[in-house]
Amino acid sequence: MQPTTRIRKPDSLQKLFLWLIIFDYLLLTMFLVKLHTLPLNTGSAISLLLVVYNTLLAFLCFRRARRQTDYYIVYPVISATLLAFICFLYFFFLLP
Repeated sequence: MQPTTRIRKPDSLQKLFLWLIIFDYLLLTMFLVKLHTLPLNTGSAISLLLVVYNTLLAFLCFRRARRQTDYYIVYPVISATLLAFICFLYFFFLLP
């Protein structure tokens, strides 16, 4: 009798989390496209909502990536957070 090895497949929560990361990049892309046409109030509200979304996503990411094989989800979340930070700096300080 041969020992069977279990191949761990991503569960549905993991797939949902990966779709949330993709949705984060889509939100950041839409923010970048509309950046020059946004008034200050709208841009501030969108920036605040994106900060909250990225904070929750980073919190969930570090709670979810406990196993050694799950650390691949950390890098896209960190890069999205850095991209969001650069966008916010550009919106608040460099736009005329």
